[in-house]
Amino acid sequence: MNIRRLQQTGGKDGSSFLIILPKEWVVRQSLKKGDPVVVSEREDGCLIIDPRLPKAGERRTTTVSIHSNLRWSITSKYLLGFDEIRIVSETPITNSQREELTMIIKRFVALEVTDENDYELVVQCLVDPSTIPVNKAMKRMNLIATRMLKDALTAYYTGNKVLAEEVQQRDEEVDRLFFLIVRELRSAIQYPSISEKMNIKPVEALDFRLAVQYIERIADLAVDIASHTREPVNQSLVNRIDPLAERVREMLTGSVANLFKFEPEKVSWVMEAEKGLQRDAARLREMLIKNPSPSSQAHLLVIDSLQKIGEAAKDIVDLALPQE
Repeated sequence: MNIRRLQQTGGKDGSSFLIILPKEWVVRQSLKKGDPVVVSEREDGCLIIDPRLPKAGERRTTTVSIHSNLRWSITSKYLLGFDEIRIVSETPITNSQREELTMIIKRFVALEVTDENDYELVVQCLVDPSTIPVNKAMKRMNLIATRMLKDALTAYYTGNKVLAEEVQQRDEEVDRLFFLIVRELRSAIQYPSISEKMNIKPVEALDFRLAVQYIERIADLAVDIASHTREPVNQSLVNRIDPLAERVREMLTGSVANLFKFEPEKVSWVMEAEKGLQRDAARLREMLIKNPSPSSQAHLLVIDSLQKIGEAAKDIVDLALPQE
């Protein structure tokens, strides 16, 4: 820790105050006389001196080898906010490797191959994070996940395997939005200038990062429900399961909306609804165990998935904070 004393220019009546920066820090940041740095005030009153801000608008480039774990490499570079990923090879790139790359970049919003030759492929992110509001992307992600849940249950109730397959395919769209939002939130935390453009505070970015993880998990649970689609479910059992599912969907909608517009009544309602969900699910589970059938295991797994979604909705609403 370096303790520095303020210095005042112009004598006792001077209006400017100076502080000497540590030389070691200046050298590490490759700064010299006349270079700009940006000083910003944090919510707690601390000042941040950031030499990266003037460079935040520059395109960031990285290079990976096509012979490494290409899927993991591109995913990590995308989430770290790189605008350009150069994929290189010491030997001519094969058609199968190009096809693999095409399949990988489909997982990410705005990633496109912009240049290539026998030994190199250039992939660029063609979107500015600040142009896609995080709140809109999160609301869309939640909308897709909620519709997936509804269709997964319909497929399960009716034995509609085609609809179940469609639910599984839509999970890819949720994943694309998940990666985009995580990329944006990392940029907001790393670069205060981007955070200001997005109008997202660092503490909000952390909460949103957790929330988007829960929504992605909810979509996965919807896929799990769809995967149990076999024969149509007895209508009397549908009448027992569906009220639980409807409550879960309402909880999910309310909890995500509350991230952006805090309503204490909604928080209380989700909390109480989750308690009721646990109680009613336990009763339904007990009924299925006492009256076993060839499909009982699948029914129990579906109820378990609904409970987990309800728990995720409660966890999301826990992140809601009163707006100042």
